[in-house]
Amino acid sequence: MARYVISDHHFGHSNIIEYCDRPFTSVGEMDSALLDRHYETVDPDDLLVHLGDVAMDMRDGRETIEYFQQLGGDLLLQGNHDVGLDPAAAPFPVLDSCVLEHGDYRFYCTHRPEDVPDDWDNWVIHGHIHNNDPETHPFVAPAEQRVNVSCELLDFRPISLETLTGVLDAATTSLRDVAAAKALVEE
Repeated sequence: MARYVISDHHFGHSNIIEYCDRPFTSVGEMDSALLDRHYETVDPDDLLVHLGDVAMDMRDGRETIEYFQQLGGDLLLQGNHDVGLDPAAAPFPVLDSCVLEHGDYRFYCTHRPEDVPDDWDNWVIHGHIHNNDPETHPFVAPAEQRVNVSCELLDFRPISLETLTGVLDAATTSLRDVAAAKALVEE
């Protein structure tokens, strides 16, 4: 069983295509591609921690629940576009943050990077920023011990903690996206 992380799918959100320059012509194409890439990557017995904004669901949480269940998600860290979801009504755990460990790494996981406690001195995994500020919030920023798992930076596929920690072991400078990380690891 592998553990995977990702954020910011924004299922059903047509404006996100233009906002984040996603390579899709319609929300239907985007939603299908996001689900296909997920199923190609994550096995049913793997664990998925989603760092928020599953859907553009500001009303009642139904879309968030529907898409999260299609992903077979295990833990949702509620994002700012998941606000319609009442955590007590969800059929899966919904938190603001969590700590994950893998090997020698400890990760504080949250949707928004500004929500990290001031006294946290290990790695942070977050979403929320998408691909809109790659200088400040690239996929991996070793000096800041930050990882941005917004799906645009991951080629729209969850990344396993095993792969992520391998990238962190090899990274000495910031990596814009998962393609840059793959090139580094393959060297």
